[in-house]
Amino acid sequence: MSLTQITDYVTIGVLIIVAIATGVDTALSFYIKRAGELHKPVPQQLMTIDEIAKFVVSEAATLDVSGAEKKVKAVQDLLDQAKAEGKPVTEAVAKGAVQHAYDQRKATQTSNDADSEAQPIGFVQAEDGAKND
Repeated sequence: MSLTQITDYVTIGVLIIVAIATGVDTALSFYIKRAGELHKPVPQQLMTIDEIAKFVVSEAATLDVSGAEKKVKAVQDLLDQAKAEGKPVTEAVAKGAVQHAYDQRKATQTSNDADSEAQPIGFVQAEDGAKND
């Protein structure tokens, strides 16, 4: 076997390895992209929207405007934040998420108020002025 033949065989072998590696890379890239499209983590996206809704409802509660204006602002803030994070949210979903967050906040506040009723712990008796000197 001559040096030219060995060089030709090595070149053909390298080309075959590169072709196989390129095919495997293309197949894996396609599979990963397709798996991502088919198995979207929807609960995580909804949980993130729900968390954003809780934050915008809390922020809107501090405003000095009517309830309807607070809801409009909260929905707009939710849409803006979702858009900034690249999460596709329709206005109807945003309104529902804000309403749900508001309902949860109201229920939590109601249960906290019922649990935290002030209980008398005792009375302070007036002491004699001479003892305090």
